[in-house]
Amino acid sequence: MAGRPRFLCGVVEGFYGRPWSMEQRKLLFQWLKRWGLNCYMYAPKDELKHRLLWREPYTEHEAARMRSLIEAAQDQGVEFVFAISAGQDMVFSSAGDRLLLQQKLRQVAAMGCHSFALLFDDIDPCMCQADRDVFPSLAQAQASVANEVYRELGQPSVFLFCPTEYCSSLCSPSPSQSCYLLTLGQELLPEIGVIWTGPKVVSQELSAALLEEVEGVLQRRPVIWDNLYANDYDCRRVFLGPYTGRAPGLMPRLRGLLLNPNCELQANFIPIHTLGSWFQSELGSCAHPDRAGMETAAALGDSQGPRQGSYSPQEALERALHDWVAEINRQALEPGGRTPGHPSISLKGGTRLQPGTAGGQELMPDPQPHDSVPSGADQRGPEPCGMAPGEGRRKVTSEPEKGSGSRTAAGGRQSPTGDGDQLTVGSRVSCEPFSALPSTAGSAQATGTPAATETFHSPGPPVCCSNGPNTSQNLPLPTSDARMEDGSPSQPPSSTQPEASRADMPQTPAGLGAGTSLGPPAPLGDRVGASPGAPAPLSDGAGASPGPSAPLGDGVGAIPGAPAPLSDGAGTSPGPPAPLSDGVDASPGAPAPLGDGAGTSPGPPAPLTEEAGSSPMALLTLEEAGSGPMVPLAPKEARTSPTAPLTPEEARASPMAPLTLGEVRMLVELFYLPYHHGPLAQHLLEHFRWLRANSLSVGVPATAPDACEGTQWRSQAQAFQLLCAQVCRLYSRFVSSAGRALLYDLHPYLWDIRNMLLAASAFILWLDGHLLCHPDPKDTWGSCFGWCQSITAPILLEGDAEPWARRGGLFGELQALLPVGNSCDLFYHPPPLFPSSQLYLLRPLLPLDKGELYRMCQESLDCDPKVAEILAAHPDLLGDRLLGSFLSLSPEYTFVLEDEGGPCGYAAGALCAEGFLQQRDSSWLPAIRPKYPRDLGAGAPALGQDDLEEALLFFHADPPAVPLPVLRRFPSLVQLGMAPRVLDVGASRSLAICLLSALRANGSRGVFCQVSATDWQQLSFYSKLGFVALPVAWGSSPSAQLLGRLL
Repeated sequence: MAGRPRFLCGVVEGFYGRPWSMEQRKLLFQWLKRWGLNCYMYAPKDELKHRLLWREPYTEHEAARMRSLIEAAQDQGVEFVFAISAGQDMVFSSAGDRLLLQQKLRQVAAMGCHSFALLFDDIDPCMCQADRDVFPSLAQAQASVANEVYRELGQPSVFLFCPTEYCSSLCSPSPSQSCYLLTLGQELLPEIGVIWTGPKVVSQELSAALLEEVEGVLQRRPVIWDNLYANDYDCRRVFLGPYTGRAPGLMPRLRGLLLNPNCELQANFIPIHTLGSWFQSELGSCAHPDRAGMETAAALGDSQGPRQGSYSPQEALERALHDWVAEINRQALEPGGRTPGHPSISLKGGTRLQPGTAGGQELMPDPQPHDSVPSGADQRGPEPCGMAPGEGRRKVTSEPEKGSGSRTAAGGRQSPTGDGDQLTVGSRVSCEPFSALPSTAGSAQATGTPAATETFHSPGPPVCCSNGPNTSQNLPLPTSDARMEDGSPSQPPSSTQPEASRADMPQTPAGLGAGTSLGPPAPLGDRVGASPGAPAPLSDGAGASPGPSAPLGDGVGAIPGAPAPLSDGAGTSPGPPAPLSDGVDASPGAPAPLGDGAGTSPGPPAPLTEEAGSSPMALLTLEEAGSGPMVPLAPKEARTSPTAPLTPEEARASPMAPLTLGEVRMLVELFYLPYHHGPLAQHLLEHFRWLRANSLSVGVPATAPDACEGTQWRSQAQAFQLLCAQVCRLYSRFVSSAGRALLYDLHPYLWDIRNMLLAASAFILWLDGHLLCHPDPKDTWGSCFGWCQSITAPILLEGDAEPWARRGGLFGELQALLPVGNSCDLFYHPPPLFPSSQLYLLRPLLPLDKGELYRMCQESLDCDPKVAEILAAHPDLLGDRLLGSFLSLSPEYTFVLEDEGGPCGYAAGALCAEGFLQQRDSSWLPAIRPKYPRDLGAGAPALGQDDLEEALLFFHADPPAVPLPVLRRFPSLVQLGMAPRVLDVGASRSLAICLLSALRANGSRGVFCQVSATDWQQLSFYSKLGFVALPVAWGSSPSAQLLGRLL
């Protein structure tokens, strides 16, 4: 038997989902060496021959690839541990199964591997009858197999065993009283290391006391399989925060610690970097470190973390952030780092369209291979403190429960690779239908060389997501090697995005057909040809989801009622907030608006609890906030934070300027840790919770005794709007500046948050002056404010709840705070194939919007010159047909989506459709009818003639009555329209969510819309929002159809 092994510290690829590619793993080995880590365990759950087909030997080609991987690890001084999961269907008493297992491991040993692991996690604990006849218990059966394999392999120095009970929560009744663990401790050979995850599958903390208990039961020090960053159980969460929650001085209690990280390799830079800092700190604080370990620690160089003293997660995060910024920008500047051929093109108004397909075939340019890695000390991993012999290694993330929304699947959101880039992979259904990199993308990721999907800015000024204003000042650009290459943007191709990417967009058409009433416009044909060169899409499909993602639960942040306002940093107050005395001092009941940094504080994160308060900061004065309704921030007001992204002028001058430290810090704070939010995410939640709980102070009629509470609410709303604007700006900058690999890995998560904050920001603006605080005089709606009052108290999770109980993380908690938060189908959609850095603003209707919206309706119609001449003489015709009645009779339920070119979409609604339709038919239509003579559209058939005639028929024919049962079950009417230039389906869905939230907040329980049965774009869009066809006869035209959904 070989000598005592060194302390193993590194990474286990043990998640469910799409395995990493070979090139990604080789990049990982370089990271491990760079940060002083020394071990990698190969255990991808969905690699077929690791788990499901474990009996099958590797083919000659697969064996050559595995040999190459083992050699790459050894070249970097990384211990390669080959793991196999045979427990799902192995017959422990079968000599044939035992022989096949030994042959498989001997085949890998012949490739040069010297370290192995047997994994019996996440399996049925019941044995088959044949095994029950031979073994008295499961533990004895597993120990018998492990001991025999260990001897057959020549007693390797590293041999690990993962038990079926691998954490305290799985032990019955406890680790010290578990018959299974006690038997393993007695039966397993002492040189075999046992894997342990801690008190839970995903352990928030690891303590010396717990490890001492486990050591006593197992009769050996465990190897920690650390699932702190595992995200395969929730396809909407990724974790970028620092390694934390592990008590100092744990190393003497362990044989090793292996991190099972995010499924997305590029998301693991900070987790692995800070793990390296923790390891060096532990080595430095060991009472008797061995010479090799100390020499290795000394060789780490200047920036590799503390070598003495206790580990500080925040200090480690600061070092990792600086290194990551340099790495991100270095990768983006390398050849092939950014995705070529992904400019946007200008249309009328300066809007941008993405290139699409070439000859109907999507093109996927291969990234250039890169084998380099950022320079770092060429040291080997540190050696451990003196420990007893044995190996210990990891524990796999528990297999998600059925219906839990797990991303068990082919790694729903992680960077995909082609079949040739990895060993055989199981075809699991993805939680989030998003696959990414082409088969050669692993080459680019070998150096972590991402390629940014670049979008060239049009001459018009970009509009931020807070009514045109762009947020804050920029941080100074990094002073490292990462500099922008000087070059002019390539000429954009004249094409639009592929049709598949536009199928979900509710295009603004001209009408429904003769005889129909109030229907959404017919779809527009494409006006731009196909592109000769298409960008590399972010998934292998045309943006279509194979199935809806698992719905969110109520979420941690779901507050079933009016949540108590936050106190002055100490937590939540059980009572109402104290009003401001003068509108200047911060109330103890309100989270203070951020000054500078906007959540970029380097301080410790706030836990995922309702008690997390915000530090008191001065509110706006009465004069600054005013007592009138909230309006979107002006550009100057938005530019208050030195840590915010670049300004529009700076972005136009350098559209792909390197990401700054402040921007990368914001990214980390949005996606922090499973049990803690980063400061920026916490501020967003605190502001939104408080604003929701205190919305009555700006309702109709206002319940506040004086103007102070309304002023305080508006100042908080303005602070929340600023935060939302900064995150939307971050999204645009990230798409423009990040490299390909990083963009593919993190874009889906940031896209989700951007979409959520677009809707949340607009909804908060709408609340000011539009929320009905009392029922309708006829008591039609009951408790109009039920969305705040019905969900009474925060959902209090048990202290030992696993993180998958907090569905969706920040996204899920924000969703739960919206009135339609329980309608999970509204919030799930695959990210676009072609990310765009377009900035959008979503807001309530403003008085000056009418002309722009009417112009959008007219420009959306592709028509013959003769029809165009008629429309030029009557420019309001289509606008009056589509939007006139809503703008005149129900303007308070109209929202506008705006981009650089101005308004590009709308969502209009009527809370009480019955009264709205009666008023339209009795007063509005008769008043506007003389404006458009009936014979205006007479003429020969021409392009656009049908739409013109339909619009005229709408004004002059008696509109069909909506059946009374529909009005009773679906009392509200909605209509959405989008300019063809809007290709981001997330923006259009946010528009719909905002309108539905406004209607639901004022008591509506259902909505319906009127669509042409031949308008497949509208039908597709509404169906994916949960609308279904209503089985009622309506109108004289067979093409007219009513769709409805409950709220």
